[in-house]
Amino acid sequence: MTVLRLGRRVRRIYLAAVRRRPNQLKIKVLDASTNISRQELLAPAPGLRIRFIRAKVLQDTSDGRHLWELFFGDAGNIITSPNRAIDILAVPDQGSDATRTFLREEGPRGKRDEVLSGRWRGTAPTSVHKIVVEYSEES
Repeated sequence: MTVLRLGRRVRRIYLAAVRRRPNQLKIKVLDASTNISRQELLAPAPGLRIRFIRAKVLQDTSDGRHLWELFFGDAGNIITSPNRAIDILAVPDQGSDATRTFLREEGPRGKRDEVLSGRWRGTAPTSVHKIVVEYSEES
């Protein structure tokens, strides 16, 4: 406790101990499926939640333009659970697309033990795409 003296009055200043959560950015690179069914991208450690930071989808070979849905949970698609949606990426031919980058503790956060999922909307590509997911885990 710190004491600040102002003339005759005494003012005490209480400093609360603040414990910051460790912020460890994790990155996972995986191959996207070549069908339109839901793909589980990553699951949090037991008892933790995923805090989404950024995702990027890369198309190496010419395969046309495709749409990639990104959402929390194990629903079949974004339409089934629109409140768990994160983004829909339009991946150009031989290009890449990324979601916006969220700052620390500002990105979408899944529920405890909830997975991050993705799926192709419309027609699926014939070639494998790379997905780079940046995230952190918190309690």
